[in-house]
Amino acid sequence: MNEDLLREISKEYLLPLFSGASLDASSERSNSSEATVAYLSPQKIGFKVNKSDTYRLIFRRDQPFAKKKDPAREIRVVEAFSSILAEMNDELKGDLKGDLLSTFQRRLVARAVSEESMEKNVLTLLDQMSSWSTRLYEGTPITGAIGIDPFAKTDTGIKFDLFASNDIGAVLSNGYNSMLAFDEGLSFIQHISLNHQVKTAPASPSMQSAISNWTADREGRVAVVLNGYGELLVFRDGQLLFSRRNGIWHFLTHSPILGQMAVPRDPKIRSAIYESILDASFGRRGACLGIVGSGQRESWHSLVSEFDRLDLRISEKTKALGAVIQKRPFHELNRTLREELLSIDGATLLDHRGNVLAVGAVVRISNVRRQII
Repeated sequence: MNEDLLREISKEYLLPLFSGASLDASSERSNSSEATVAYLSPQKIGFKVNKSDTYRLIFRRDQPFAKKKDPAREIRVVEAFSSILAEMNDELKGDLKGDLLSTFQRRLVARAVSEESMEKNVLTLLDQMSSWSTRLYEGTPITGAIGIDPFAKTDTGIKFDLFASNDIGAVLSNGYNSMLAFDEGLSFIQHISLNHQVKTAPASPSMQSAISNWTADREGRVAVVLNGYGELLVFRDGQLLFSRRNGIWHFLTHSPILGQMAVPRDPKIRSAIYESILDASFGRRGACLGIVGSGQRESWHSLVSEFDRLDLRISEKTKALGAVIQKRPFHELNRTLREELLSIDGATLLDHRGNVLAVGAVVRISNVRRQII
């Protein structure tokens, strides 16, 4: 593929999937013995479309890429991107280039999360959910979840088309603890009521934990969810891998973000913080969470009013919050409670050990070094 064309398509359809990613201004030489997509360093991926291409573009990010065994690894997405373009190579030279690329990202998502045998059917689910996301059912936004289990056996003879054509599939699952399950050929298996009280999935929004855990129970399972905000969420291997929000697809990498957090150092606290920010984001509640480093144990006092400090409890708000939190550190609080605390207008402050210092606080601007998430 022509280098300028690949660079144009990459900027338009690949980079937006990854926050903070960029393409190097110049390519590097490549030969036919080199893979079309390869790790060049923890922060660099080289890619081209055809083995015969004499160059590779360099895709990089300051944040390290996920490791090879991580289900949410960026290189898998880049591989899907490259392979789809290879199939479209000749067509992209014609007048239909714009039409072909307009639906490109949905194909990329389907390929990145599924095996070849079920890629087409994952694409069918994405398209159906996308259609439902623009509509109402009895005046209410449609929510739902559909899963594919490639190793399931079924003899119902009922295909997905039957659910889609009559719109009954739009109300036969709720998108958080019930779903419709199909085999890899989209033959109906069963309606599943999931236990929402099972353990929460750390790399998924809490509301969809039951569905995320369903994909983790057997290799190759994929679930597509439509939530009440018209967003599409795609799960595999117990992780949220893709989301389409406001019409834009995003790829979520979890472990690299956790690894990049400078404070707190305790992985349990980091995980609790990340989970809660994920919940606040997909719950549309918003959040401002600040971490006070070990070197600022006292100086944070100047940033927050005494009426917001939980250690003093001199206001009605802090007395009530103190009774709820009971001096427990953030990571030992119930995940639902953590999300609710973050939803209170203002900032939540923690120290480096996870102790809750303030909730719903107005933080004064200061030169004190801090990490705000």
